[in-house]
Amino acid sequence: MPRAVSDLLNEIKSVEPLPQVSMRVLELASHDDVVPRELVQVIQTDAGVTAKVLKLCNSAYYGFRREIGSLQDAGNMLGVATLVNLVLTSCAGRYFRNYGASNAEASLKLWESSMANAVATSLLARRRGVDRNRAYTVGLLENIGQLVLQRFLREDAELIAAEVGRGTPLTVAESMVFGIDHAEIGARLADKWSFPEPLIDSIRHHHSPDASTVDQRMAALGHLGEMATQRLDMAWTPHGRYGMSPRALAICGMTEASFAELDEPLRSEMEKAKGILEMA
Repeated sequence: MPRAVSDLLNEIKSVEPLPQVSMRVLELASHDDVVPRELVQVIQTDAGVTAKVLKLCNSAYYGFRREIGSLQDAGNMLGVATLVNLVLTSCAGRYFRNYGASNAEASLKLWESSMANAVATSLLARRRGVDRNRAYTVGLLENIGQLVLQRFLREDAELIAAEVGRGTPLTVAESMVFGIDHAEIGARLADKWSFPEPLIDSIRHHHSPDASTVDQRMAALGHLGEMATQRLDMAWTPHGRYGMSPRALAICGMTEASFAELDEPLRSEMEKAKGILEMA
């Protein structure tokens, strides 16, 4: 096994999971009969997450006319799926910024890019009649493997850049240099943390949705969400842009023209989401 692959796999094993409250909330949310009250009981065990969730749900993005003053109100007004996303946003934001020895500036840019992906993927899903809350989670976490890859990029960035300069697709360049790409790293992290199988699958295949074996459309939406943020220069891609999957549009029943029509709605949506970026 190449040294780079061995080092990366060891790094994956050593990565601490997301905060326990987020893992428990995800596990509860996988049950069809879960109600907001059960999630609230878990969330309120972490004072920091509770405060952050209340700040987020009172942001302009959600646009409530009155202030939401308690988790109970938040659960009743937002529902299970949105409450889960608020917890994940709160916990992931802290995680992206504080992950070990990774470059602080790069981590912040990756976090902002991940938030943009979440909003774009959710917008796409809503327009295609797909669960926008699940799509938000996919967009938020699909590039979590980049956190691990960052640790190795300082010494190998020139190799990646050289491959991309020769016309090699970025995910292929990652695999050539490291023996594994960020999507597979993210999927292995998600599996280690016992994430739901559909989420693991979408993370693994968000650059190759036609290879998805669980939910091709959700993997394709995650891919298109990132392509949308690239179009608007909101994506963090320091070593070149990722290419569009030729199958993603077809899987989602879209054309290049209908995809381009999302530029303005996404700009508007991201303007509303600025408050979330500052709070999370």
